[in-house]
Amino acid sequence: MLATAGANFLVWFPNCKRSGSDPCGWCGVRVPGIDQRMSTRWRLVALLGLSITTWLGCSTDEGNEPAAHAGRSAAGNTSTGGADTSGGADTSGGADTSGGAEDGGSSARAGTGGPRATGGVAGTAPSAGRPAALGGEAGAGGANGTPPGWKCIYFAYGDGQCDCGCGVPDKDCSDAELAHCDVCNAEGSCSTGACPGRIDPDDVTACVPPPARWTCDPATYGDGTCNCGCGVVDVDCPDAMAASCEVCDQSSCWPLHCNELIADDNAHCQNPPPSWNCSARLYHDGVRCDCGCGALDPDCESATVDACDKCDSPGSCSAHACPSVIDPASNGICAQPPAPPGWQCPPGAYADGIECDCGCGLEDLDCRDAAFDSCVRCLVCGGHGACEGTVDPSDTTQCAPPPSGWTCSAAAFRDSICDCGCGIADVFCQGIELSYVCGNYPVEGCSAGNKSHIDPNHNAECLVNVPNDWTCDRRFYDDGLCDCGCGVVDPDCPSNDASACEQCNGVGSCSTAACPGTIDANDTAHCTPP
Repeated sequence: MLATAGANFLVWFPNCKRSGSDPCGWCGVRVPGIDQRMSTRWRLVALLGLSITTWLGCSTDEGNEPAAHAGRSAAGNTSTGGADTSGGADTSGGADTSGGAEDGGSSARAGTGGPRATGGVAGTAPSAGRPAALGGEAGAGGANGTPPGWKCIYFAYGDGQCDCGCGVPDKDCSDAELAHCDVCNAEGSCSTGACPGRIDPDDVTACVPPPARWTCDPATYGDGTCNCGCGVVDVDCPDAMAASCEVCDQSSCWPLHCNELIADDNAHCQNPPPSWNCSARLYHDGVRCDCGCGALDPDCESATVDACDKCDSPGSCSAHACPSVIDPASNGICAQPPAPPGWQCPPGAYADGIECDCGCGLEDLDCRDAAFDSCVRCLVCGGHGACEGTVDPSDTTQCAPPPSGWTCSAAAFRDSICDCGCGIADVFCQGIELSYVCGNYPVEGCSAGNKSHIDPNHNAECLVNVPNDWTCDRRFYDDGLCDCGCGVVDPDCPSNDASACEQCNGVGSCSTAACPGTIDANDTAHCTPP
């Protein structure tokens, strides 16, 4: 290469020895006898050109040709055999072919550099000579080097130890025998205990499920700790003795206490657990599987509803024969269904496994039968939830009609509010007759919605009663406005002269026109004949 600046010449030679044994770079030699004058500007240009040329020409290979950079094919004297790789983050991929022109590159070296090389790809087919060998040594493979389906921590795969229970075979396992498993409880493994743990002898990539009668957390079976009170002796226990137990957890037959275990049967408790709601005689009686009792009966072959023999023993959350509302997967409890359309009580009261609710429009699944004696709670029929006198004995899904003498609506009788002016005292007035306890003045009562009509000393009665012959809106009687044509003279009218009328064509009036309309001139309660 020749660099010129006016009459000055610099001759540059590639890959000459700069100093010591360093072969990298380009050297410049000034030609003797040439004038040394050069402007500052051209000196800087020459220096910049030298820097760029040196960077492009620098190579770390053992040969004398420049090496390929990351992601670029090797150049120089090679043929088409060397392919570039994508391995490293910086200079990680350039494949170097070493075969020369004769064989087109016999092998591609692995890409170097970068935090994780992916292992150079195979060299491309040569134009002459031998086929190119597979490129480079294998990298980590994919994002983390694990095959699809691998469930354990990624670095456990191919770490030199045979990991089992990871979903797919570990390449470190020489065969599929359980005896060859080195690690059975790597993070993500289906087994939480040391080998053999719960590893399936027939498939070391998976675990055997707990026995059907195991009542504790499935993850605790075969976890390396002797768990007791779980319906089945844990494989981690050396024997069935209670003295061998290490843990009785919250799901044990007696939560958090091992002192209730049978001495020679650490899978069961001597007495029913605190959550057992049925008769203690039914628990582990060896006769039948009782369900819905708040805890799993050891007599049950499994925890599913299919194992149940009886579901409606006294104390069970189910009031009917199996399967009723027993939880399909945990037969010690019930699965509460949603309230159906037509249910008039609070939704959470339906089939709650607690009490038989009556007067709700539909039968509650908690009721053993439709008899009045089965009713325990009547929330919407009045009486503060009491059923006596509030539920229809002939149809316990319905409320009883209000008592004789009640002049307001049945809804007002059951609305949990002290309703006044209804002919007889409302039970929700709690026996107090004074008007200060009144919470509502039903329009259909004697007050017509006007609390000033209520007798202050007898809140079931009124001082002003709306006459039965009043044909207009009951609320308009004695409300401060003179209504005419309503069948009865309104107390608001100062006289019986039609000139006193203020409203003549209200709903129910005999006049359809504004005052005076057809109101009788001398009788504000009636109209003149047509």
